[in-house]
Amino acid sequence: MFALFRKAYRDVTQRRVRSLLTIGAIAIGVAGIVAIVSTAQNLTRAQADAYRHASQADITFWVWDAPPKTARALEDIPNVAAAELRNNYFTKCKWNGEYRDVNVWGLNFADTRINQIRLLDPAPKSGEFVAEISVRDLFPVQIGDAFACRARDGSTVTLTLAGFAQSPNYPSATILDWATIYANPDDVAKLLDIAGANQALLKVRDLADVRDTARDAARLLDRRGVSHGAPTIRDPQNYLGKRELDALFVLLSVFSVVGLVTSGFLVANTLAAMTAEQVGEIGIVKAIGGTRAQVIAIYLIAALLYGIAGTILGTILGALGSWRLLAYIGALLNLDSGFVVAPEGVALGAVVGIFVTLIGGLIPALSGTAIRVKDALEAYGITSTYGQGRVDRLAQKIVALPPLPAMSLRNLARRKARSLITMLVIAVAVAASLAAQSTSTSVDTAIDGLFKTYYADAWAWFDQWVGTNFASNFRAVEGVNAVEVWSFGDAWVRASTSPDTTAPLSAPVCARLWGVPANTTMYVPRLVAGRWYRADETDAVVVSTDLALERKLRVGDTLEVEISETRRDFRVVGIVIDNSIFLGSSVAGKVFVDETIVERMQDRLGWATFFALRFDAHDPATVEKRLGELQTKFKQYQMGTDSAYREVRGAKEQTRILSLALYAMSLIIGAIGALGVLNTLTLNVLERRREIGVLRSIGAADANLVQVFLTEGLALGFGGWIVGILIGYPLGQLLLNLMKAVLFQIDYIFSPQMIFASLLFALALATLASLVPALGAARLRVGQVLRYE
Repeated sequence: MFALFRKAYRDVTQRRVRSLLTIGAIAIGVAGIVAIVSTAQNLTRAQADAYRHASQADITFWVWDAPPKTARALEDIPNVAAAELRNNYFTKCKWNGEYRDVNVWGLNFADTRINQIRLLDPAPKSGEFVAEISVRDLFPVQIGDAFACRARDGSTVTLTLAGFAQSPNYPSATILDWATIYANPDDVAKLLDIAGANQALLKVRDLADVRDTARDAARLLDRRGVSHGAPTIRDPQNYLGKRELDALFVLLSVFSVVGLVTSGFLVANTLAAMTAEQVGEIGIVKAIGGTRAQVIAIYLIAALLYGIAGTILGTILGALGSWRLLAYIGALLNLDSGFVVAPEGVALGAVVGIFVTLIGGLIPALSGTAIRVKDALEAYGITSTYGQGRVDRLAQKIVALPPLPAMSLRNLARRKARSLITMLVIAVAVAASLAAQSTSTSVDTAIDGLFKTYYADAWAWFDQWVGTNFASNFRAVEGVNAVEVWSFGDAWVRASTSPDTTAPLSAPVCARLWGVPANTTMYVPRLVAGRWYRADETDAVVVSTDLALERKLRVGDTLEVEISETRRDFRVVGIVIDNSIFLGSSVAGKVFVDETIVERMQDRLGWATFFALRFDAHDPATVEKRLGELQTKFKQYQMGTDSAYREVRGAKEQTRILSLALYAMSLIIGAIGALGVLNTLTLNVLERRREIGVLRSIGAADANLVQVFLTEGLALGFGGWIVGILIGYPLGQLLLNLMKAVLFQIDYIFSPQMIFASLLFALALATLASLVPALGAARLRVGQVLRYE
């Protein structure tokens, strides 16, 4: 056995370039697995630690001017572990001559038990604030900078930056596109111009009873005459960015599998070349009594050596990749993400990496050792059957091309299996590139589709109830073309009739309830089934496709909707595609109901806090100008605003990491494809050294030899591109279906421009990979190669 190992080890180490290429390809696939598992486990741990230490709120109420004693009363509710009142104000602050959107929180820094932050500098004094640390990525603030913030009454309150803080309660400012800052409660109260608080936070002891606790808290607020909104209940299984990270891990998993399969092709290609070169040695081993099993063992041991080396290198690369990826994602989510290599990832990477290489090495080992002793001892170089097959005869008939390109194409037919495997490797790289392009474009187009669904240019909201007739005040402002009263909030929904009448009723899930007028002109539903509800219908709802899929809802089903303590049954009359997304959203989908019905359910008929606005122009500059004019005109109200274009930009920012991962993984798969071309052409050069010498002796110049091998590489690239198109379309569809299951409804886009871009990718990949062996062939001298063997 030791002799077999020594023979295999010598075969591997003597072919350094070929072995390094093969080991590198295996390492890439293993690195992907190690990186995925380690990153997922570290993120889960970091998120759990951060939320545990920050004591994140389980129930959140919007309230208005709640007196301080309200917190103590809320804590007396059974199952409430802690209750706190906060002030929160979204406004514009002038910094360095520019107005910036700022979300201001009032905190008692000495006694914060819920939604805690970690101060990186001393606590701010009166008139000071600390900024969430990622604000520095949004604009270059420095300690000592002054923020002149617009107060609710139209005055200005100046606050000075005293330091920075970190919180897992909000993602990076670059994603939110606004700054989050923390000041003392009295300073925020000045901005709000109220004596009490506008937010109530509750931490519960038992999450199983959280809904009953939320109802008890709502009743208490009602008894005390405190205005409040519907409670927002935290889903402990759904943290900020979980949906996007799930999609990221799906993408990485798919590409890692693709990388490992491609690595298997390269192992098979390398060992096939090795067995072809050693046919004579195989014959000698058999002639002196060696069994076929012993010969196969030599090449399986070689495959095992490749697998072990590739796994070790891949584990190191995967750990480094996971460390950097974790740092990047941790920065986006404001997490302290300490890194630990996951043993499960290392074990899985080792098992898969070695298994793939053994499978890849088994096929050429079996086929190569099946040759008879007589045939093996008489074999010399290229098989004597060349020119007898259909492909060979077809290649020999190529006369339309100049001699050198024609010879290059014929040369590929001399090693059919090797050329075919190389084309498949390139095809996989092309398919990965096409899948990355189509998936990224499809996601961006789906987000852009928001403009086709929401015709509103902006939204305005208030922290206190105003009459629905306030819409006429908006309409009176120059540049405002249309206004509608909308509402949105969380609701609990469940199907109260099931398509399978024998099945039990489904458990309720949290959904986003939108109150939109039946005759709206600012929401254009993309219906996939049914219709939009009518103004004369009191029991009709329209649901989004994601909610319909999760709850198995169809048109005609009955849906129970619960807001606070009000429950009603509705009929599903339509299903719509709604692609609007929110980072870390825990809702299962959307439910659309006529706005007046929502008002009745919340016992606030004739009152509103949320308005949809459409302006005379829709470009970002005009939208921001109009919003500024509205805030100036209604400065006596605490009015918040947001624009549709900013939501779209924010959604694209949230999915940016997915696009980066797509293109990064396609480049890695492309690198494996380039290794395949490099490996094949290097073998071709080594096998045809005597032919190169003959060409040299009859006057072939360096350029001629370069042309021969570059043409071979380009032919492999073009053939791989053809096959890659056939693979790329279904691969892109698979990726999109996987992402749709995690994210939202996405229409598949596969355009001619992508096919053309993939052709350029394949030819560039083949050209770059062909240069090294082509230039190596050009450097060979006549005397050197004719003395070969």
